[in-house]
Parts: sequence; structure tokens; C-alpha cells
Amino acid sequence: MEQVTIKDIARILNISASTVSRALKGSPEISKATIELVKETAKRLNYQPNKAALSLLHIKTRTIGVVVPNLGYSFFSLALQGIEEEASQRGYTVIASQSLESEEKEIRNIIDMKRIGVDGILISLAQYSSQLNHLMDIQSQMPVVLFDRVSDTIRSSKIYVNNLTGAFSAVEHLIKIGCRRIAYMGGPKGLLISNRRRDGYTMALFRHNRKIDESLIVHSEFDHNYAVKTALKLLKRKDRPDGIFAVSDRVAIGAIAAAKKLQLRIPQDVAIIGFNDEPIASLISPSLTSVKQPAFDMGKMAAQLLIDEIEYVGKYQHVSKSYPTKLMIRESTKKTSIKN
Repeated sequence: MEQVTIKDIARILNISASTVSRALKGSPEISKATIELVKETAKRLNYQPNKAALSLLHIKTRTIGVVVPNLGYSFFSLALQGIEEEASQRGYTVIASQSLESEEKEIRNIIDMKRIGVDGILISLAQYSSQLNHLMDIQSQMPVVLFDRVSDTIRSSKIYVNNLTGAFSAVEHLIKIGCRRIAYMGGPKGLLISNRRRDGYTMALFRHNRKIDESLIVHSEFDHNYAVKTALKLLKRKDRPDGIFAVSDRVAIGAIAAAKKLQLRIPQDVAIIGFNDEPIASLISPSLTSVKQPAFDMGKMAAQLLIDEIEYVGKYQHVSKSYPTKLMIRESTKKTSIKN
């Protein structure tokens, strides 16, 4: 009689082989009902793990994979430097790839990383990644650590900044320089960092007894042309905002371009703040006020946590670490006089 495999159990229960594998290991990502059903079926079929296959799974390549939205973003290139420094110090090689904000490409990158045989994966999610089944599946085979753009759906170690307090400080600054109608240009609706920054935006308005106008909360993509179009719609309103807090510098720069098209003065007519403090923020005119993140340190810590998990023997406790931000004030919010 042929030996029963994970694929046989998956076919019988009409679920994926990766789900069967995670259920047999008691993964917290799998429901108790599914775990019980899989284990009961495995017992009934006299399933025995393939020891030869298991031994192959434990071969280490001392290589880690990194998947980021776009290495053209300064934040991710700096984070990668931190990742590579930590990896090199601990004898690991880094293979990096870009999702270019595409969930489909993100999935292909993960599959390629698995095929290459990396020992673990560091990932910052693409703007429209939502289901995350590809990450849950890969977690049954290797450690995964999320950084910057993380998700509450995945149980893993995570590295991020305190997006709420960073956004709060930005919006509070706009209030203090006299802005009355402050808009939030967020990212895609389902993106966690965008929602956290929106929370900071609303908290600052609430703290200073400002009414929250939902029509001033808009969503954009991390694309210059898209951001310009979104900002133009805001700034063409009769009751246009006199302050804009953007989810990222790239979105904020789109808002600056829109304001210039409409011949609005920055910051006298509209003050603008971004997030990330990309190098271009200090080079454009007017220079952009932005919330600075410690990208290098975040990358280094993310790599440290991943390698710790790869090398740990036994049950590993996931770690979540939040870093503080700093508001870098520049010309885009330096008003010569405070409004009454």
C-alpha cells in the first residue's frame, strides 16, 4: 500500500496542501475545527510524515529574502542597507526584490524566494495586498517578519513606526500655524499604515476641538500623477483646505504640484506635510515638512528578528517593535504670520 501524503489529505478534504501542513503543526492561523478535522483524517488514513522530506526542509542556505514595494523609495533603500548590515554581521546573504505595489508580483516574488531556498523572508506589503494567503502559506515552511507596512492579519514579528503619534504631531503643527480646514490625503483604504495615520489625524483634530469633516479625508495611490489628480479635486473646492497632511512624501509632492497648477501659494494659501522624509523633501521648492522615520534602524532590527527566529530552536515568541518619529519642519509650513 502506498504511503499517504499531505496532498492526499488535502484532496480528500478539498483544502490546500499548505493548509493541511499548517494544521498538522497546530498553526494559530488555522481554525481549531480545521486542525481537528485534518488530524482526525490523518490518523484515520495512518498518515506518517516523510522523514526524508522533513530533513530537506531543515537544510539552511544562510540566505534571507526581502520583498519591498519599491527600492526607488528612499525609505526602503535605507532599510535595505540596515538589513544587509545585520545579515552580513551574522553570516547571511540577502536577496532583495520589488513588488512595485502589485499584490500579484508580491506573490510571484514570494514563490521565487521559496524556490531559491531562502531561510526566511522580510516583507513590507504592497499597497493593495489584502488576502495575504501567500504569506500564511509560506509561514508553514519558514519564518516571516513584516516591517513598515504590516498587517494585523498575520501573526509574526513586526517592525514599524508609531504612525499614530507621527501623524498627530504633523496635524497638530498645522493647527498651531493657524490652519482651519485640514485635509488628509491617505493611501488605499485597506492599507494599515494609512489607517493608523488617519487615526492620528482625527485624534489631533479632536484634541484641539476641531470638527472632523469626512469630505476632507481622501484616498490616493503612491503614484505622483494619481496624487496630483486627487489633490486638484481637493484644492478646486470652494471650501478648499488650507492645510494638507499626506500619507507619504510622494503624495505630498503631488499636492504641491497641484497647488502650483492652481497658482496657490505654499504655505500662505495651503500648508502641506508629508511622511517618510525622503531626501527630495529638503531639495524641492518649497522644501517639504515631513515626518522622519529611522529606516536604517528599522531594517537592521527586522533582520535581527528574522535571523533570531531562523536560528532559534524551539517555540519562538514573536516580537512587535515600534519606533518613534520626528517632525522635520521646512518651508511648506513656515508661515510668516499666524492666522486669526
